[in-house]
Amino acid sequence: MQIQGVVFDFNGTLFWDTELQNRSWDEFLVNYGLELSAEEKDTWMHGVNAKDTFEYLFKRPCSEEEVDRLTEEKEVIYRRMCLEQGMEWAPGALELIHFLRENNVPVAIATASAKNNVEFFIQHMGLLDYFSRDRIIFNDGTSRGKPHPDLFNKAILALGLSASGVTIFEDSISGVEAARNAGAANVVVVNGTPERFGKYNYSIITHFEQVDRNVFLN
Repeated sequence: MQIQGVVFDFNGTLFWDTELQNRSWDEFLVNYGLELSAEEKDTWMHGVNAKDTFEYLFKRPCSEEEVDRLTEEKEVIYRRMCLEQGMEWAPGALELIHFLRENNVPVAIATASAKNNVEFFIQHMGLLDYFSRDRIIFNDGTSRGKPHPDLFNKAILALGLSASGVTIFEDSISGVEAARNAGAANVVVVNGTPERFGKYNYSIITHFEQVDRNVFLN
C-alpha cells in the first residue's frame, strides 16, 4: 500500500502537550468549582469540539459567544503554561516531516484547536516552515468536532487526495474514531498504549522514527 499524503493531528501528536492540557483544564475547572475524572477528560477534552466540552461541563446549552469566551479563558492559562515550560516538537516529528516534503508527499494538520492557539503555534513553533497555511485546518466553528470526521475531511480535501490514499496520525480516542470515520487508508496512534488503543488494531508509535518510510515511496 502506497500512501500519497499525510494528515497530522497537532496537540498530543506533533506537540506532546497532554500534561499541559490537563493542568490548564484543572486550573480552569477549579475557577468554576468543577472536577472531572481522567476518563471524562479523555472523552470530553482531548480533540473534542469546544462547544461539546463546555456543554458537558455546565450541563446546559452554551451560545457561540459564551463558548468563545470560555475557550479563550482556558487557553490563556494553557498558553501561559506552554511558555513557562517551553515548547518542543514530538521526538522525530520534524525529521519525518522533512522526509515527506523531500519526497513530495503532501502534509496537512487537522486540529481541534481554535484560531488563537493556531496562531500561537505558528509564532512559537514555526508551523509555516513546514505546512502551508491553507493546509492547517483548525476549529473555526463551522465543523463538528472529533469523533466526527469533518476536520480530517477538510484536511484531505486541502491535500487534493481521497481518504483511501492518506495516513492520519492521532493520539486521542476521539481523534482515532474521527480518522476511522473519515475513511483513512491508515491510522497511526502516537504516544498511546495497547491498553487504550489495542481494540483498533492500529500501529502505535512512541517516536516518529518508528514510522515505516517505505510506504511513502513510489
